[in-house]
Amino acid sequence: MILAAILVSVFALRLLDAAERNTLTIDEPHYIGVGLYLWESGDYHFYETLGFHPPLAHHLAALPLLGLDLGKRPINRLIGADLLAGPYPDPKFVRWLSRTPFVAIACWGAILVFLWASEAAGLWAGLLALSLYTLSPTILAHASLAHTDITVTVLMLQTFYTFWRWWNRPGPLRFALCGASLGLALLAKLTGLVLLPLLGLFLLALEYGIPPLGDGFRRPREKKLFSDFLLPGLRASALLAGLIVMAGAVVWVGYGFSFGMIEGIEGPYAGVPLPSFLHSLLFDVAANTRGRAIYFFGEIARDGRFWYLLPVAWAMKTPLPVLMLLAYALWPQRNPDSRGDTEQAGGQLLQPRVGAGVIFMVGLAVAVFLAIVTVWVRVPLGLRYLLPIIPLLALFMATRLSARTGARRWAVVAAVVWLGLVGAWVHPHYLSYFNVLAGGPAGGHRFLVDSNFDWGQDLGALAEEVAARGNPPIWIGYFGPERPELYGLNAKPLPSCRPVKGMVAISATLLRGLYSVDNPFVAAPKGCYDWLLAREPVAQPGYSILLYEISE
Repeated sequence: MILAAILVSVFALRLLDAAERNTLTIDEPHYIGVGLYLWESGDYHFYETLGFHPPLAHHLAALPLLGLDLGKRPINRLIGADLLAGPYPDPKFVRWLSRTPFVAIACWGAILVFLWASEAAGLWAGLLALSLYTLSPTILAHASLAHTDITVTVLMLQTFYTFWRWWNRPGPLRFALCGASLGLALLAKLTGLVLLPLLGLFLLALEYGIPPLGDGFRRPREKKLFSDFLLPGLRASALLAGLIVMAGAVVWVGYGFSFGMIEGIEGPYAGVPLPSFLHSLLFDVAANTRGRAIYFFGEIARDGRFWYLLPVAWAMKTPLPVLMLLAYALWPQRNPDSRGDTEQAGGQLLQPRVGAGVIFMVGLAVAVFLAIVTVWVRVPLGLRYLLPIIPLLALFMATRLSARTGARRWAVVAAVVWLGLVGAWVHPHYLSYFNVLAGGPAGGHRFLVDSNFDWGQDLGALAEEVAARGNPPIWIGYFGPERPELYGLNAKPLPSCRPVKGMVAISATLLRGLYSVDNPFVAAPKGCYDWLLAREPVAQPGYSILLYEISE
């Protein structure tokens, strides 16, 4: 337990340091501003206030700022951008403070991973799962941002865990905790809707006795139509309905004790009062249908052709030791754990292998989740869409590898140490991490940009690099919300597609032409920055910004 506490504490310190050193990403001012407005007004109008996601992440981003003196600024949904202008309160302090609730949520996720793996397969499994979670560059990248991604990831994990505990020891309190956790996940991001079919599948599988999810399962016996086929399905449906009702109550509270009934403004639902949560879903479906420009391996497209982007991004941005451990965990075990995997002769109880329930749940959840994001999602903006499966994979690997002993266990420990060294090397620039097979973080922008690599997080790193060079005037094309002058930069906006002379700093997302320097939602003309791509940068601050010296 002492080692677990140390791992969680180090994880928290790394996240707090990254929250201080990395500048705001492109979406964070929106969460801060809308959150402050929600706390002030209680106005959950989808079109005029929320705009995209359910409100939980907005509330969390603004919660630590409620005690700050914001001066005479009007409290509206755009106040987040206004706070970045300074001078009071300090924009850097506002940024750090708004991120602290998400650091706390990420640490709670670490505790959940440890508890679940420990209960399923022992203390060694718990420590291994905790290490894989807290040392993951992808988790570290998003856990220090005021955003929906880490929030929904941890709350989905919490829902799985509470469901698993309820099944192993049924009771009304545990069932209610699962329903409440489902509601919180739905309030965090629409990704939480994936939990509904998954919980339904879990309940059906458990009622029909398909996997060994509990402490044991019964031998097959003669089947009867009603009691063995119809009744289990009815019970599973009733249980799922109960979870949905409890989750709906939590969503009602999350929307200020209302459902934010608002009339639609276009399409078949124009003039029809609908809950604000449903408006978010309809908006998401429409945005997915329209598509959006995506950069992938030097090509920009918006027609959904990159359906395989997220699995490829995961392979490129996952450290090699994790890929090796996953392959090792998937390799069939010839000698199963002696604590289980056998049945009692002549008895009625079959005892499953240690962690069999976790392995079944994780395997089904990952398979369904991957199917949805690869088949249905036409706008795979970033690896963050796969963030919820990372703690599940940590659980799977830890549970499968927990039985390894001797030299095999030391090999697992060596891989974890290697993973720790990877994180220490790239700190705090986790968002730009790519493994060595993909060219490392310095070369990642050749394949992916935006939230996979450059989301505006390295303006501070640029300021440090330019200051070390005597702080000369620079041309800057920055894909981010903060103001360069607040970091002491003597900067002029880089003209769109026109070569200049002098020192040029440009965000990788702009350099690759995904967006224009004038409009973050319009692609730059083809070949706009070929005059820079033909040169080698003199520095790459934080990896996501490239610095050039143009003498002619």
